[in-house]
Amino acid sequence: MTGIVALIFTALLVEAARRIAPAIGLVDSPSERKSHRGEVPLVGGISIFAGLFMLIAASGGLSEHWPFLSAAAMLVAVGVWDDVKGISPALRLVFQACAVLVIVYFGGMYLSDLGTLIPMLGKVDLGWMGIPFTVFAGIGIINAFNMSDGVDGLCGTLTLVALAGFGTVATIAGKTHDLIFVAALAGGLIGFLIFNVRVPGRNQAKAFLGDAGSYLLGLSVLYVAMRLSQGPERAMAPVAALWFCMLPLVDTIGMILRRIRRGRSPFTPDREHIHHVFLLAKFSVTSTWIGLAAVATVGMVFGLTGTLGGMSESVMLATFLVVGVLYYGMIMRAWKVMRFLSRSINRRTEVLIDRRKGADRRQRVELRYVNGVPIDRRSGMDRRQHDRRAENDEFPENVTVLAHQQNTDRPGNRAARI
Repeated sequence: MTGIVALIFTALLVEAARRIAPAIGLVDSPSERKSHRGEVPLVGGISIFAGLFMLIAASGGLSEHWPFLSAAAMLVAVGVWDDVKGISPALRLVFQACAVLVIVYFGGMYLSDLGTLIPMLGKVDLGWMGIPFTVFAGIGIINAFNMSDGVDGLCGTLTLVALAGFGTVATIAGKTHDLIFVAALAGGLIGFLIFNVRVPGRNQAKAFLGDAGSYLLGLSVLYVAMRLSQGPERAMAPVAALWFCMLPLVDTIGMILRRIRRGRSPFTPDREHIHHVFLLAKFSVTSTWIGLAAVATVGMVFGLTGTLGGMSESVMLATFLVVGVLYYGMIMRAWKVMRFLSRSINRRTEVLIDRRKGADRRQRVELRYVNGVPIDRRSGMDRRQHDRRAENDEFPENVTVLAHQQNTDRPGNRAARI
């Protein structure tokens, strides 16, 4: 019932908030790095947090979860600020660290041990290193989920996959309070995903998570993982949490290594995450979302099976590292292959669209961006005529964007017939 109430309440909040968002500027506009059309409200984070807060309050859990709720409120506020105005990566990391420290110092919860990763050494007790390690791990998880928010429905679905693993463990271990928290968060996520995924008849999301939402989900996963994996009555080994969050973690680590290898800052935004690679290879948004969710589910099921089946923690860690290495090797090669496939597919698609055999290629129009605004860029005689009208690359305010330009006067032209 907690999950059902959270679903309904959050869905109503999203519907109301997305109507107000344009008036306060809380919208995501199209740009060079974004493929959606029109302005989409960034209200997922606010709505999920409000629903989670109300459900925790109604269940009498405020006294137990108030450190987390305080930290989450901080990150949601920072995320809204980032969505509307934008903040520097350094300041973003500072606020994320502060949110984790609120949970550590006021909630008394941090990663004090990592389990028995090496049998001959016994349990790895972090001691005084537990707090800085928790801050480091927390920042990593928050940003891992933030970076996975690049395809409609993906970040929320990956969080749901992790929550399914945590909820199963909490149910078997009899952790009722943790199960209520997981159910409230999962229900709110499903209520939001109703607006965030693409369904037949709707080719784009009606609401986005925004940075506020992805920060909230990353912090929530960290919080649940610590509650279930730490203390004398822990329900699972810490290494199981790696498998529950497998895809966001390996993709983020791989992305950081790729950027460093190319001499770039790890904080430089790009379109080289795993979901971008699939889109580059001309997989649809829905296919990318379903495929990556399936991969994440396989990782979660393996971690859950290892936890419930008594698999050695060292074996689970070694297997996770092997998967990470294989993923990195695959993505370094798959990126080149898929980039080649993309060029080939693009060429074949253009031939089918404009019948380039026998057509005037100089009439084809390509898009480029100037200050985030799509501008048509033509070649040959058409571009020279355009340049005489617009000196020094100064374009008029109202520009008509053309996907393709055809000579419709020529008899037999397919575009003219259509």
